[in-house]
Amino acid sequence: MMGIKTFAMNKGEIINAIFDIIELQNGELLFSDSRRGRVHFRLTMYGYSWELLYTINDMGECKCDVSLRVVGDKQDKTREIRREFALLETILNGGVNVRIIDNY
Repeated sequence: MMGIKTFAMNKGEIINAIFDIIELQNGELLFSDSRRGRVHFRLTMYGYSWELLYTINDMGECKCDVSLRVVGDKQDKTREIRREFALLETILNGGVNVRIIDNY
């Protein structure tokens, strides 16, 4: 199963966000090729193990297509793809603008 989403970011920012996701989920990095935009890692939770393969294609003008494949024991792969894209989107676009007032 595979999902594709377009982000208005450069490839380096997306790859860094994926590495953050791996660390947040205590994932095991299996393969990384930043030049070709591929990151492959394994997650293990609740006795199940599955692998995720991100492929980032630079479309130019600060746009990238990100595809995600899920392989393994995960029963609801569609849900996992949506969940992983939600995590990626939160890291890339997440947070709010914070207004800092120095003299309060």
